[in-house]
Amino acid sequence: MRDNLGGAIWRLAIFLIVCAFGIFSMFAIFAQLRFQDEKTYNAQFVNVTGLEIGQFVRIAGVEVGKVKNITIQPDTTALVEFSADDSVVLTEGTRAVIRYSDLIGGRYLGLEEGAGGVKRVNPGGTIPLDRTSPALDLDSLIGGFRPLFRALNPDQVNALTGQLISAFQGQGDTINEFLTQTGALTNTLADRDQLIGDVITNLNTVLGSIGDQNTQFAKAVDSLSELMSSLAQRKGDISNAVAYANSAAGGVADLLAQARPAIKQTVVPQLDRAASIIVADKDYVDNLLTTLPNSYQMINRQGLYGDYFTFYLCDIVLKLNGKNGQPVYVKMAGQDSGRCTPR
Repeated sequence: MRDNLGGAIWRLAIFLIVCAFGIFSMFAIFAQLRFQDEKTYNAQFVNVTGLEIGQFVRIAGVEVGKVKNITIQPDTTALVEFSADDSVVLTEGTRAVIRYSDLIGGRYLGLEEGAGGVKRVNPGGTIPLDRTSPALDLDSLIGGFRPLFRALNPDQVNALTGQLISAFQGQGDTINEFLTQTGALTNTLADRDQLIGDVITNLNTVLGSIGDQNTQFAKAVDSLSELMSSLAQRKGDISNAVAYANSAAGGVADLLAQARPAIKQTVVPQLDRAASIIVADKDYVDNLLTTLPNSYQMINRQGLYGDYFTFYLCDIVLKLNGKNGQPVYVKMAGQDSGRCTPR
């Protein structure tokens, strides 16, 4: 019996170790933890729209760190604090730029080697404004057309379209009405010359911003073209993936349909039985929920000295099921001295 008990304890210990390792691995992956040594630097930007704490820092597309903090300076500039791997070397020619990481507005901080000195920047150093570049603001680009959209009257546009269709269908008497609608629309646009001027001014500002970042814009267009080409080349793989996903969804649906009777016959009654037991012993459950916080506080105090717990072992007693369901207690270890002295 002791041999069986020892084997069960070993198997239980191995199972718990494997479970703990799996939980730690999942936590490390989903939390994107970085365990290598890191150094912290700063970069000063005029605009950090879209950049958030926790987003990646990349060099040539490789992740080397994360954005740690973003603060506003007294001169209304933004100071970005970021980390980089211990192997990364920043020089006086290093540039910091904010890039789009995806098509839905995500950003990342990119580090590039530009023209300048080769003297190494010490950890905690700051990349100045003349060596940083913000991301292109697409909201300003689209918002520049807003006054023009407001200048057009939807009713006039609809009426003009209707008259034009009637004229091309051979209804000659509508030509005069068509010209009347065209004149009215032209007068409306003439009355809105200030709005059109605002559109031109806004577009001039936006185009000036794009001109200042033409290299970045060209790279974005090239990257999008390469993405489309890659997708076109792999259209067969994508079609197969969609087909496989559809087949897998059908298989899961069939599996759930087959398992539903078994779940209904086994799981649901057991859940009802468990709920009935809890309701019948609600006083015990209520007392357990009441005392658990205090117990957890005691456990927390045990860990104040470090990432370990200090326990004093007095007895190890194993509870087994005996004949007719009666409990059998097996004392495996114990002592009656020190703190374990009977009182």
